Amino acid sequence: MSSAQGGAASGARTVPSLTVTELRSGLNIPWDIAFVDSTHYLLTERSGKISYGDRTTGSLTQVSANQSDVPAAGEGGLLGLAVDPAFASNRRFYTCQTNGPANDNRVVRWTLAAGGVSAVRAGAPVVKGIPRGTIHNGCRVLFGPGGKLFVSTGDAATGRAPQSLTNLGGKILRVNKDGTIPRDNPWPNAADPKRRYVWNYGHRNPQGLAWRPGTTQLWNSEHGPDRDDEVNLVLKARNYGWNPVRNASDPSYYQQVPMTDLAEFPNAVAAKWSSGVPTLATSGMTFISGASWGDYNGVAFVAQLKGSGVLALWLDAAGTVLSTAEVPELNDTYGRLRTVRMGPDGALYVLTSNGASADKILRVTPNP
Repeated sequence: MSSAQGGAASGARTVPSLTVTELRSGLNIPWDIAFVDSTHYLLTERSGKISYGDRTTGSLTQVSANQSDVPAAGEGGLLGLAVDPAFASNRRFYTCQTNGPANDNRVVRWTLAAGGVSAVRAGAPVVKGIPRGTIHNGCRVLFGPGGKLFVSTGDAATGRAPQSLTNLGGKILRVNKDGTIPRDNPWPNAADPKRRYVWNYGHRNPQGLAWRPGTTQLWNSEHGPDRDDEVNLVLKARNYGWNPVRNASDPSYYQQVPMTDLAEFPNAVAAKWSSGVPTLATSGMTFISGASWGDYNGVAFVAQLKGSGVLALWLDAAGTVLSTAEVPELNDTYGRLRTVRMGPDGALYVLTSNGASADKILRVTPNP
C-alpha cells in the first residue's frame, strides 16, 4: 500500500485535507465495489471477474463463479454490484452484466459461499432483456427503501429506446429483489411486461445512482453526448428528455439534440447540474457521510472518467446545486475514475478505470 496527502481548500469553503491510500493495484477496469460487512467487500471487473477483499489486510482473491456467458466487449461485461440488505442471513448479492448468448444486459442474483471462495447463481435473472450495446450500457444497481432494487440502463445507442416505455434502455428501473414488480411502480399492470419495470425514462447512459442520507432523494449521474453530462434528482414516472432521433420517420441514432429537450418535452425534468462543454464523462456517484469529513459531509461526489477526478456538489435541502469544486487530492492524479463508494468504516473507496492491468482501489480518508 502507498499513501498520498493533499491540501485543504475548495473554493470559499473549508474542507479537510484528504489522505489517499492505494489499497490494491494491478486490476483491469474494476467497475463496482460493495461491502458485505464492516471489513469485507466484493469487487467486479468488466472482464467478468468477481473478487472478495479485506480492507484491513489488503487481500483480494478471485471468487469462483461461472461467468462463461459474459463477453468482455466494448463497454459491456460485468458491471454494477449491490449487496442484499439481508446479506448476513441470505448471503445474496446482485450484479448487472452482459449476457452474450441472449445479447442483452441483465441483473443476476448470487449466493456467496463462506469466506468468499465461490458464488452460484440463485434462480432466474431478476431482470433480463435490457438492451446491450458496444456503448451505453448503464448498469449501476442500488438498493433503496423497502428492499427495492434500482437499475440504471443505457440507451445502447438505439434512437427510439429512451422514449419508448416498452424498451428497457435509457431508463431507471425498479424491481423487487425476487424479480417481481413492486405494486407502487408507475405502471405495475401495464399490458407490456417491460413497462412494468420502468421507474422513469428519457436517459442516455446513467452510470451513477446514490441515495442522499437522511432524505428520500435518489440521484443519478449520466454521460451526455459532446456536451451536458448531467446530475439528476430521480423522480417517479418522469421523462428526462433524451430523444436521439432526427425525426419521427428516421430511427437512426442521432445525437445532435439537447440532452434534456425541454422544447420537445416541456414537462421533462431539467438536470440539477450539467457540465456544458466540455463533458467530464461523469460515472459513479455517492454522498459523503460523517462529521470527520467537515464541509464535505453531505456533499455529492461524482467520479469523472474523461475529467480524471472527482466533482463535489453542495446541495440545498431541495436539491438545488449551491456550488461545485474539484476534489484536489483526486484531480488529475490517478487517471480515469469510475466509481466512488462510501464504506462502512467512514472512508471513501474509489475505483480507477485505465485498463492494461494498471487500475487501483483507492481508500480516501479525511485528516483530523
